[in-house]
Amino acid sequence: MLVILSALLLTRSNVAPPALTEQTFAAVRGHASPTQQDLAFQGIDWKTSVFEGLLQAQREDKPMVMWMYFGDPRGRC
Repeated sequence: MLVILSALLLTRSNVAPPALTEQTFAAVRGHASPTQQDLAFQGIDWKTSVFEGLLQAQREDKPMVMWMYFGDPRGRC
């Protein structure tokens, strides 16, 4: 069973084609485009006010998660 799983993982490539040509355009676009899983965060009802978030959390009896980031989220790329 381990051999079958290894073979399946090895046949699925997550590597983009080495060059962008007319023949590889679709593969490059597919590799670079976000998936539904990548965009799942867009379905969250984000709040821009801490107070608004606290009020909603209290109304719904749920915890509040605070995500704060200062600076460029890409770091130094």
